[in-house]
Amino acid sequence: MNTIIYRFLFVGLFLLALNSCTEPFEFEDKPVFESALVIEARITDQNKIQNILISRSFPLDTIISSVEVGASVQITDETGRTFDFEDVGNGNYNSRIPFAAEQDRSYTLSITTSNGNSYISEPSSIRAKSNIDEIIAVREFKDDLEEGVFIYLNSFDPTNSGNYYLYEYEETYKIITPLSSRGFEAYVVSPLPTPAVDYRLSDEVSAICYSTDNSKKIIQTSTIELGEDRVSRFPVRFIDRENYILSHRYSILVKQFVQSKEAYTYYKTLNTFSSSESLFSQVQTGFLEGNIRSQQNNNEKVIGFFEVNSVSEKRLFFNYEDLFPGEEIPNYIIDCSIVSPPLANEAGQSPIISLIEANAVDFFSVYDGEANPLNFDIFGPFLMTPAGCGDCTRFSSKIVPEFWEE
Repeated sequence: MNTIIYRFLFVGLFLLALNSCTEPFEFEDKPVFESALVIEARITDQNKIQNILISRSFPLDTIISSVEVGASVQITDETGRTFDFEDVGNGNYNSRIPFAAEQDRSYTLSITTSNGNSYISEPSSIRAKSNIDEIIAVREFKDDLEEGVFIYLNSFDPTNSGNYYLYEYEETYKIITPLSSRGFEAYVVSPLPTPAVDYRLSDEVSAICYSTDNSKKIIQTSTIELGEDRVSRFPVRFIDRENYILSHRYSILVKQFVQSKEAYTYYKTLNTFSSSESLFSQVQTGFLEGNIRSQQNNNEKVIGFFEVNSVSEKRLFFNYEDLFPGEEIPNYIIDCSIVSPPLANEAGQSPIISLIEANAVDFFSVYDGEANPLNFDIFGPFLMTPAGCGDCTRFSSKIVPEFWEE
């Protein structure tokens, strides 16, 4: 959830009333949007380094953001055990040791900023545990217009104690360049006025890479109005079939967090007004109240919510061929072509050297011009492609993820 709360602040902190079974959060009108502390804090029952993000918002017309540095951050459980966090940069505070939140134990977040102001959350505890049963990929149309792949989730809690769920995903996909450089790169031997270039093998160059992206939206569902605590075919993700991330092999790791009613309502409210098409037509502006407050000034507004969640996760793999057998794969992210920039031209310039030094091209092959299959009027020593067409490490990583399965 890192950065989600803060991203929505730039859209505007406008509150829409919720017409649902959950209780709406109250907010107070404020004529001027002043700087406010923004806290994104969640700990889970996974034994890991826990993370908290702290930043500051500023008036909307300045479009300025700032991370909070040098704060003292602690989480204390009801037995008095304290977990200290350290500033690791960019507003992130990580626990000094891995730990997992325990069932039937409450936790409190306390923060003291570098200017001496202190903040404390209401105690929070794990509500329930509910496991993901299944993640499936289905080829379907979205709104009867857009064909692609829906990622659906099924889960069931026989104790009927979950009811409020939030989801995040991490998707990883295999990239294969359409024009492989076969591990070679071009380099400049000597610049003008005696230009010379050559090519060599490079361990840094690859035609196969792996990229990972995280979800950026608030994804929630509730079973409170159903007869049982069952999440059935809930759409976590939709990917258009023309999206290049599906081209070869795709994997998604889905995480299911069980929320309290208060946390669910907070994020649902945040998501509701942030996605409104008429945000700036709202008459009233204000702060969305969370469960963190200032210990010095009751009127100071603090944005964010501290919650403690149980989490369940499951990973899915599939190939494009699995869902679209025999069909043409999506277009590559880059429009790839082959060019042969000359070593020197009539203007006394070296187009190929300029392109190499600008990291604008990838090596494809040596070109002597005798066959001239591309009918170049002028040509250079190499056939080249736009950067990224032969070497995907331009924008991705050739390191195979530890979890990857072929």
